[in-house]
Parts: sequence; C-alpha cells; structure tokens
Amino acid sequence: MTDLKYIAVEGLIKSGKTKLARILAEEFKSRLVLDNQSNPFLKEYYESYSSTYNPLALKAQLIFLINRFNQQLEMKQKDLFQKTTVANYIFYKDGIYAHTVLSDEDLDIYKKILNVFSEKIVSCGLVIYLQTSFSEMIQRIHKFGSELEKRMPSEYWREIYEAYNYYFFNYKLSPLLVVNVEKTDFENRREIDNLIREIKNHKKGISYYAPA
Repeated sequence: MTDLKYIAVEGLIKSGKTKLARILAEEFKSRLVLDNQSNPFLKEYYESYSSTYNPLALKAQLIFLINRFNQQLEMKQKDLFQKTTVANYIFYKDGIYAHTVLSDEDLDIYKKILNVFSEKIVSCGLVIYLQTSFSEMIQRIHKFGSELEKRMPSEYWREIYEAYNYYFFNYKLSPLLVVNVEKTDFENRREIDNLIREIKNHKKGISYYAPA
C-alpha cells in the first residue's frame, strides 16, 4: 500500500489541482499546502514573452523556486505534527517550466540551485497527475485563466503541455496516479468517492484512473 502521509496533486494549468487538493485535505483531515504564486516578475515576464530569449525568465523561475523551497522547509518542520499533508503542486514542477522557458546558459544556473535545494525537500508518498488533452487545456485557459495567460501564444502552451507529458511519462520519484480529468467530475460526489478509493488502494508504481 502507498504511504499517504504526503500527497501532491499536479497537472497542467487549470486542470483542477487546487480543487482536488482541497477535497483530499478535507477527506484525509490533513494539512493543506497551496502553491505560493507570488512573483514580482511574472506579469512583466508574460508581457515581454519571446519565443527566443526573455531576460526575465530566469528571475521569474528563481522566485518560484525559492517560494516553493521555503514551503518545503516549512512542511518538513511541521511533519511531526501532521498525519497527512496535501499539496496542490510538486516541488519539481518549477523545473518543468524552467526546461521549457530558459536558455541553455540560464538553465545551467537554475539547475545548480535546484540540485542544492532538492537535497532538503520532503519526498512525496503519492503524486496525482491530472491529465488533459491540449485542446481541453486551451479551453480551460480561455474560460478560467487570467488575462495574461489568455494572451500567451498557443505555441507557448503547447511547449508547456509537451514538457508536462514528457516529465510524467518518465516520472519515477514516487508512486504516481494519473487521472483523466476530462472524464472525472470533481463536483460529482460519487466520482470523488471512487477516486478517493482508487487513491487509498494505490500501490507502488504508476496507475491510471479514467472512469468510463
């Protein structure tokens, strides 16, 4: 049986990470950790986006990395006092974006810092990856995304989409449950109960959840 002491929900933008994390935190009576999205460079990064080189990309990624690392340290300190922790991100999500948006030179700098931080983070007991198609992802961005996100070109989101799929196709850091969110309604209690049962019964390795 998978250790459910630390569950991380991850997925593409607007896939329902926070909603599912809140549901699971309530179900497991656990501590909820939400991604720190505060970043003074993000707005300017979006506005000055370039498919070649954006000088703000490294600054934006490092701020996200530091925010998430600080949260990881806090989780580690409080680990003894909580039976279960549920987060709406994995620490390494930042690296997925970094490999997509940074130049080779900036990526080398980023990876050196990431490697130092990685030695001190908490290992996930289970990662739940919310999977969608590219077309569904774009529809959700246009429906639920910020104005800055909506204005980003589709080729940017295509690169992010492919980077996520590549990362989780090769993921081996912890047990992984891949959930098809196009077939899962988080507003439907019966479907949520089925998903929670799948989570509780998950064993080591990778499994897939896509209700008929």
